[in-house]
Amino acid sequence: QHYFIQSNLSLAMVFVSWEDFSRVFSNKYDTYWWLGADYHQKFGDVWPHEGEQPPEGYVFSSGQDLNTAMLLAILLTVVRFTFERLVAEPIGYWCGLRHKYPGTAAGPNERLEKLIRKTKKPSEKELAEAAKESGIEIRTAEIWMRRRRRELVPSKLRKFTESVWRFVFYSFAFALGMTTLWGEDFFWDTILCWIGYPEMIWAVKKKIYYYYLLEGSFYLSLMFSQFLDTKRKDFWEMFVHHIATLALIGGSWFGGTYRIGAIVMVTHDVADVFLECAKITVYLKKTFWSNVMFGGFTISFFVSRLFFFPTKVLKSSVFEAATQVPVWPVHTIYCIFLCVLQILHIYWFSYIVKLLIRVAGGADVEKDDRSDDDGTPTLSSAEDKKEQ
Repeated sequence: QHYFIQSNLSLAMVFVSWEDFSRVFSNKYDTYWWLGADYHQKFGDVWPHEGEQPPEGYVFSSGQDLNTAMLLAILLTVVRFTFERLVAEPIGYWCGLRHKYPGTAAGPNERLEKLIRKTKKPSEKELAEAAKESGIEIRTAEIWMRRRRRELVPSKLRKFTESVWRFVFYSFAFALGMTTLWGEDFFWDTILCWIGYPEMIWAVKKKIYYYYLLEGSFYLSLMFSQFLDTKRKDFWEMFVHHIATLALIGGSWFGGTYRIGAIVMVTHDVADVFLECAKITVYLKKTFWSNVMFGGFTISFFVSRLFFFPTKVLKSSVFEAATQVPVWPVHTIYCIFLCVLQILHIYWFSYIVKLLIRVAGGADVEKDDRSDDDGTPTLSSAEDKKEQ
């Protein structure tokens, strides 16, 4: 009871004034903003261990780490597209997947192409005007639009290659994260993430440093490659997720709260392994295994993001941190981004619940509810001939 009273009293002090936040704009390396008033009063603008050499097996965080992460992000992007082209795509071909859909091609039509780029579902008036300018009948324009929409839907082979890459990366990242954190005391007792902060934990073990670089460079690469990947209905939600994740990775690294940051990263990777594996089995039409993998994804998502994340990570960041460290301005931003992630977890879980209802009704896991497929029926060759 005393613990929670103290935590809530400290939590009430988290919301600092705008003057506190505005300091970051006037001085990028203001220790008051990053590390808190107590540290600033004691050491001024001198960062922990400034001018010192780290102990053997440790490193100190530095602004140069951002440059390293950017270079690794570029390298990781090259590795990704090379892997998809030379490894994942041949596997997909071997499994019977192709880039093109069966059926008659839409054919060239500059006016209708311009219209479909504007909107995949034009109004009757827009379609009639485009048909008139193209010199064709409205019915012919409707057939062309359906065929072109079918062609614009990303092929299963393309989706397959993206999922194989993500499955390989998330599996490696999760294994690396668990190997890195398993022997750390703070992984099992999260209050240790804050005891002695910031003076006692500024030095970072090299294995955690490499783990941070890997995760940070990966999400940096996603910020750009997301615009080239298969676009889904939750595109902007995912974009916000990447921004929040990068803010937490970068902020926790430069602010010295890498312990809780590493736990956040490994918490998110486990469900993604099952998700990408489930997608792969769906594209390959392995009904039994897709249902099994979806079940594994549902359980891992619920446990890691709707139970462990709020009861361990959020609790530690908001309550345990407040009992150990005087409130500092940047910590409020940490907590806000963690709450943004939790809101997105709940939002995405709603998709999972919808799919669970479908499966409970006897359906198989056949389609990602976030797919950009607009629901337009595709035309088979037989239907093409009939309409012609």
